[in-house]
Amino acid sequence: MPQRSKGERHVITARLPISDAEKLAAVVDATKESRSDLIARLVHAHLKTIDLDRLTGQEALPIAKAS
Repeated sequence: MPQRSKGERHVITARLPISDAEKLAAVVDATKESRSDLIARLVHAHLKTIDLDRLTGQEALPIAKAS
């Protein structure tokens, strides 16, 4: 059965230490989630915690209230 499209995606590659790769395989086996979906979910959750403005030293400019 074909899977529903999740929209445009970009492929990334990562090299993990063997112990982490083995643990990842065990989690995938236990949860039946695909390796790609699991990694995408974890990266997405981590990226949501990062404030790019603080990371780059840029701050948003204050917007004056309309009178």
